[in-house]
Amino acid sequence: TAVCLSILAALAICIALNAGQTYLLPIAVALVFAVILAPLCSRIEWFMIPRALAAFFTLIIAGGIAYLAFSLIAQPASRWMGDAPQLIQRAEKQLRKLQEPLKPITDISKEVQDLNIVPSTPTPASRTVVVQQPGLAASVIASVQTAVVQTGFIFILCYFFLITRGEFRMKFIAFQPTLRERVRAARVFRDVEKRVAGYIVTFSMINVVVGAGTGLACWQLGLPEPLMWGGLAAMFNFIPFLGPAIMMGLLGLAGLATFDTLVEASFPVLAFMGISFLEANLITPTIVGRRMTLNPLAIILVVSFWIWIWGPIGGVIALPLLIMFKVICDHTPALRVVGALIGAPLERTAKVEDEIIPVAPPPAIIEDPTPLTDGVLTDGARVDGALLPPTEPQPPLRPATGIA
Repeated sequence: TAVCLSILAALAICIALNAGQTYLLPIAVALVFAVILAPLCSRIEWFMIPRALAAFFTLIIAGGIAYLAFSLIAQPASRWMGDAPQLIQRAEKQLRKLQEPLKPITDISKEVQDLNIVPSTPTPASRTVVVQQPGLAASVIASVQTAVVQTGFIFILCYFFLITRGEFRMKFIAFQPTLRERVRAARVFRDVEKRVAGYIVTFSMINVVVGAGTGLACWQLGLPEPLMWGGLAAMFNFIPFLGPAIMMGLLGLAGLATFDTLVEASFPVLAFMGISFLEANLITPTIVGRRMTLNPLAIILVVSFWIWIWGPIGGVIALPLLIMFKVICDHTPALRVVGALIGAPLERTAKVEDEIIPVAPPPAIIEDPTPLTDGVLTDGARVDGALLPPTEPQPPLRPATGIA
């Protein structure tokens, strides 16, 4: 019965996520971006800038970077779209050359299908009802309007996530029932912000290197608009496994539409495959190391799930959501097995809780009828001596951001 209820609950969650995509997707994207941009916002606050203004500056910087990246891709892509009919014809001509060796086999299959066709009896003529679909221009305008509204909603949500993150963190920690739970919650907030932001920034730099290498390879091979291909390579590399596959398909079509021979058309794809191989087997393991290694099977399952639920945008935010879930699992004793299956344990969180907060000898706990309110790690009880044995130097507490 419990298993059936769990399956039904999982199906209900999937249906709810899919049905509420228009509302839930901007919230998830804004949450991910707020976690990624939180360290930058904290750095700006160190210059004695109010949090509201620091969050605004953070979004301006992030929006400027996104605009530059989009313009790097959009302008060359518009020129390619203008030449799309001629390029498609050239690609089809090259594909026909690939189909020529298989022509005898296709002819035999057609003959077999013709032999199996049974003549059907004539049926009386019937009326055909044609439902007129909206034109292409109307569909494009509707899509652009939806994208603009959702983008504005994401920026607004991200702004409020940034300015309220410290208050939310302190209240959430303060409402935990025990000191141990408060320490665990504080570490979850700290590691989620640290690991997600660090992971995304590191992979952003790696993807920039992949994009630069792809652009240089396309320029050297004579493929038009190498900046566009480099930007696309960097962008698609944010989607694990699926993104590089899409990029190889695009480069293959571009090669067929640009070059005269199939050998020359395959060079851009082969160059990108070589760059991706070096990135996956040399660059990423060297830079990231084993500190935050994720299970490839878990990545494939999570990315495919979120693409199925929310489309391509779901695939982009799948990896940050997986890292958040893993951090929570690593800090929760009942879920540490799940965290270990997702990937290598995080530093310090691989220790059992008894090593983090020792129980022998037990500290003397004195109940205080008046709860303390001058910090987030108070619940009406204080511990004689040190609250926690320091395992590493800790920065001082800052009221604006909670526990660093």
